[in-house]
Amino acid sequence: MRTENYNPSSLEVDFAKAFHDLSPQIEHKIGRGQVIAIKSEHNIDNPQLTFRIQDNEGDLHEVVVKIIQRPDNFVK
Repeated sequence: MRTENYNPSSLEVDFAKAFHDLSPQIEHKIGRGQVIAIKSEHNIDNPQLTFRIQDNEGDLHEVVVKIIQRPDNFVK
């Protein structure tokens, strides 16, 4: 598959949506609290998701996942 548009690419957008859909499994795997909100920015260059997490002690944390596809000519 030849990628013609990287800002964002359809693969980046699909990965971002998949991460969002998998949030219940991610919450279960980290096991240190609860995902209380997800801010999804799918249609920007390098889509990103910001997970807002409340730990077992009630403290709030944020984890940002940024999706970056390397241009085809960099992949060997």
